[in-house]
Amino acid sequence: MVLLVGLHVTRTYLMAAYKFPREMSWLSGSALLLLIVGMGFTGQLLRWDQVAFWSVFIAAEQAGRVPLVGKPIAHFILAGGTVGGATLSRFFAFHVFFIPMLIFGFIGIHLYLVIRNGISEPPKKGRPVDPKTYRAWYEDMLKREGHPFWPDAAWRDVVFGVAVIVVLVALAWFVGAPLLAKRPDPTILQAEPRPDWYLLWYFALLALTPAKLENFVMILAPLFFALFLILPPLVANKGERSALRRPWAIGMVITCWMMIGTLWIAGQKASWSPDFSAQILPSNIVHANSGPIYEGAQLFHSKGCEYCHEIAGYGGHRGPDLTYIGDRFSFDQLTIQIVNGGTNMPAYGGNLSANELSNLVTFLGSRKSQQ
Repeated sequence: MVLLVGLHVTRTYLMAAYKFPREMSWLSGSALLLLIVGMGFTGQLLRWDQVAFWSVFIAAEQAGRVPLVGKPIAHFILAGGTVGGATLSRFFAFHVFFIPMLIFGFIGIHLYLVIRNGISEPPKKGRPVDPKTYRAWYEDMLKREGHPFWPDAAWRDVVFGVAVIVVLVALAWFVGAPLLAKRPDPTILQAEPRPDWYLLWYFALLALTPAKLENFVMILAPLFFALFLILPPLVANKGERSALRRPWAIGMVITCWMMIGTLWIAGQKASWSPDFSAQILPSNIVHANSGPIYEGAQLFHSKGCEYCHEIAGYGGHRGPDLTYIGDRFSFDQLTIQIVNGGTNMPAYGGNLSANELSNLVTFLGSRKSQQ
């Protein structure tokens, strides 16, 4: 649904269908876009798993950074000071009752405006919109070139609607729903909260933003998006509609989709986040089934090192690749790094016994290109 609405907005913008007399059609459609995104956001918590639980915390924390009204908004999102039963009830009410009610209302307005003003004709180069003469021209054009909604356009809607249903049924049958994560537990911090795929690009944008600019991006990005939805019919409701005469519109659409696609790929990989699903290193990678090297490999996983560091393709990507760390660091250097920590790396001096530290250093020191 989000994808189809996004494609519809793109097509409408390229065709400049927001110009006179369809300014309110664009604005009501913009409201529908925001409501559909709201359906996705509220629906994520209803799964009531670990990922959804922490995602709402993050959303509330972002809202709390808005000047003046941030804290009341965050309190409203959580229905209190923390995520709990009241939060779930509030999200359920919005997802099942309030937002669908608004969607039905705006769909009614949107369709009424289509009937009142007619469907936007395909734009042609050199045929600008003049509010003074457009309605008379449009009525004359309909008499000469128009096609009836029934059965011409109606059958196209039926065919497309059936195709969408077939695709959904096929996906449900052959792919199925994604698995739920563990039940929410505030004491378990090993979670990788991220939004569903249609907001994954925004998640990546915030994750890649330098810490000093994070607040500005959280506040200004939604503001720019809102201005993009509101301003076109207000400042450009006449003139050329052809995309060939509006090359900046084509450039903006290409730039937006490239940005969203690139950030979506980055969000999918999420190399800045620990990989809590990393599996313990197999014996053919460790090259030992017992002794200090084997014990060190077990500690490398159990102490969480593998969540951030990769060895021979196993592990996370947040920290440096340690596949051949033994070529770069001596045993003493490895010991100092582990005990004292480093940039974005905690100090493990108080978390390891002398024997555990020795085994871990022995394992990492064995990671050399020539073995």
